[in-house]
Amino acid sequence: MTTKKYPIAEVEPGMKLASSILTESGQIILAEDTVLTATFIEKLKLMNLEFVNIAAKPAEEAPAVLATAEAFDAVYDDTLQIIESCFSTMRYFKEVPLMQMKELVDTSINLMMDAAGLFSYLHTIRKQDDYTFRHSINVASISGILGKWIGLSGEKLKDLIFAGLLHDIGKTQIPLEILNKPSKLTQGEMKIMKSHTIEGYKMLLKEPGTNEDILYGVLQHHEKTDGTGYPFGISGEQIHIFARIIAVADIYDAMTSDRVYRKKQTPFTVIEEIRQDTFGKLDPAICMTFMRNILDYFIGTKVLLSDGEEAEIVYQGNHSYPTVCTRDGRFIDLEVNRDISIVSLV
Repeated sequence: MTTKKYPIAEVEPGMKLASSILTESGQIILAEDTVLTATFIEKLKLMNLEFVNIAAKPAEEAPAVLATAEAFDAVYDDTLQIIESCFSTMRYFKEVPLMQMKELVDTSINLMMDAAGLFSYLHTIRKQDDYTFRHSINVASISGILGKWIGLSGEKLKDLIFAGLLHDIGKTQIPLEILNKPSKLTQGEMKIMKSHTIEGYKMLLKEPGTNEDILYGVLQHHEKTDGTGYPFGISGEQIHIFARIIAVADIYDAMTSDRVYRKKQTPFTVIEEIRQDTFGKLDPAICMTFMRNILDYFIGTKVLLSDGEEAEIVYQGNHSYPTVCTRDGRFIDLEVNRDISIVSLV
């Protein structure tokens, strides 16, 4: 990528930063590759900057296929850095860098969604740090896959993926001491944390690049079909379909991720728990579609069993428990042999 130094007076919306803008203390306030908006430019002028470095040409396109875990990890890490800078921008400027995030949907996230090993890759690259940023990428990817499975396509599917990416942006308005608290939140802190759905909705309401589908996906993704969710306690068909899809992706990703207060669970344990909530808190048709399709993604995956053996998943029936083949050639149907379970993916 070549760069050109522009006087701040000549910078226009749509230009992309070639280098990060820092405060005097070294804090990043606008990261490299940020697409500048009119608001960003005005605030940069208020900082008395004379020049900024602008990218002279777009970045090279990503490879067409992510055929290995290493290729997936490389794209994922690049995407993670951009999402982290976007969330930092939202916290600092209180404006959503929509163009930059939409570009991610069209490039990196679509690329990751097409990876045959998506769910295995997402599970094995998890780390406890950067949870909010990773969660946004994962929920966008999982929501997109689930949207495809229920028949969404074109702009509708793209809007769903975008809503999944944006679903937690309201957390940029939550105090960091609450957002990152390692222990249980107090009742008052939980009330503030739950406000992130409304805060995210309010942030997007003023943005011309969003529509009703995206807005309701962000606002309602913690509502439950039995009326026990938040922020409004609505139920059933009152909940927008985007929110019902994102809710399943959100729960799956949260439960299969390491958190400071809880170790991640295996996908198979989580899928079974989602099955139990199918006719309660979650949309049954969406859940059944999710469970019917996701398990096939794990065929060929290496796993560690509770008896210490390593095995490979070779068959998946219509339940949460697959058939595995151990290294010595034994086939074990975990639906029948409930004394043995999958401890982790290898």
